[in-house]
Parts: sequence; C-alpha cells; structure tokens
Amino acid sequence: MTPVLEREAVFWSDNGRRICRSCAGMSALYTGHDISGQAVERVTLADVRDWPDDLGPLGCEDGCTTLSPVAGPDGWPLAATKAGAR
Repeated sequence: MTPVLEREAVFWSDNGRRICRSCAGMSALYTGHDISGQAVERVTLADVRDWPDDLGPLGCEDGCTTLSPVAGPDGWPLAATKAGAR
C-alpha cells in the first residue's frame, strides 16, 4: 500500500486534533481516515494565518512539524520539521 498523507504537512483529525504524517497512525496514513473513521483534512494556509498567536505556532500536537504562514511552491504552508523527529 502507498501512504496517502503528504510529507511535511499537518492534518486536522478527530475532534480537531492536529497530526502529521509521522504521528497519524496506520489507519490515517494509508486510508486518509483516522481510527474513528473521520477523514483527516490537510491544514490550509488560511488556517495557519487565522491561528491565534497566543496559541503558539500551528503544528502537529506532538511537536514534530510546525507550519509557517508562508506559502510554498504548491500553495500550501511551508513546514519546519524538528531535527530527530520520527
């Protein structure tokens, strides 16, 4: 099987949880749906730009990936992955 979640992206999961590809789990990684069956949706540039500053940078809840409010060449937010992340 081929993973369906993109690298260097963050996704909205069940109940607003933020996950990256490394933290998604096998169900989400290969089907695009979390273990509860809810579709995971990629965090958009607008989501990052609207994210309240007092919550810190928008990223994976495990801290692996943080998104920048700057658009990459594909139009999605640029990601910064911590050294040594999964």
